[in-house]
Amino acid sequence: AEAAANPPPAPAAPPSPWSGDASLGYIRTTGDTDSTALNFKGDAEYKSGPWDNQFTTLGAYGDSKGESTAESYQFGDKLNYDLNPQSYVFGSVEYANDRFAGVVSRWSEAVGYGRHFIKNDHHTLDVDIGVGASESRNNEDTQYDRQMIGVLNVQYLYKITDTTQFKQTLHVEGGSGNVFINPVSELKLAVVGNVFATLGYDWRHNTSVPAGSVHTDTITTVNFGYTFGKKPS
Repeated sequence: AEAAANPPPAPAAPPSPWSGDASLGYIRTTGDTDSTALNFKGDAEYKSGPWDNQFTTLGAYGDSKGESTAESYQFGDKLNYDLNPQSYVFGSVEYANDRFAGVVSRWSEAVGYGRHFIKNDHHTLDVDIGVGASESRNNEDTQYDRQMIGVLNVQYLYKITDTTQFKQTLHVEGGSGNVFINPVSELKLAVVGNVFATLGYDWRHNTSVPAGSVHTDTITTVNFGYTFGKKPS
């Protein structure tokens, strides 16, 4: 009778396979310098068994006295499949539009192999390499330029405290016509609940650009955002 009156607690619901965050930064100045800067970043991840699908989106816009000074957009999807606890294979596709590097449209697709070199409570380090192709069109082109590429991705995450973490990533795409190098540094601080703040530095360099375009873009951001779900371990 006592056992019937006190049934065992119901099992906890399994955690959602989805996690991610979205953040926004905005700066407006007036007076001697009339300028606007706006940037957006979103990440979503779906983790189920050996499958791990990672979606990313980035956008940045800046103007000074009504004239655009920076404009870039980027979207990506990367699908990993764990071969064992230390290694995985991946497939990825990315799209980029970077007006001030002269990139009207660039698609890249790659497949490759990766490894978890470090994975513990405070540090993770993933490195993967791959091969693929890119199709790009600059502001001087009427048709897409296609080339074979090699891809390198490095991601390091340091959980400094329960509320603070530092992430450093490096993405490199290299072909006969251009090499794109993109390291990104980010410090993330929990504010309250699921709200966080980030300080980021994004460096983008193309070895080959049209005349009148810059080889290197840098974006420094201070953003506030919201996170959802639980990051997979």
